Amino acid sequence: MNIYNDIFSRIKKAAASEPKSIDQEFLKLMEEVGESSQAYLSSEKASGANYKHLTVYNTKEELVDVLLVTLALLQKLGTTDDELNEFLLRKVSKWVDKQI
Repeated sequence: MNIYNDIFSRIKKAAASEPKSIDQEFLKLMEEVGESSQAYLSSEKASGANYKHLTVYNTKEELVDVLLVTLALLQKLGTTDDELNEFLLRKVSKWVDKQI
């Protein structure tokens, strides 16, 4: 088993026991995206945001929170591993095609 299988297994288990409703989880996702943006703005010393003294490292941490909440939402919506792989492959292909 590779490290990602173990991590995804742990995420699925945590998502299954998460008491938030899907609606609440979507709001949590919005919160985490905001925190990521705030951390990045602070790391760039943007006007009004640099008082927090956050770094790119903090931004990365917040982005991982975005990933975790997103994966939890996918789990709560009943997304199978096969579906997730299909979505990822299709979306990455679309993304790459638009860059060419």
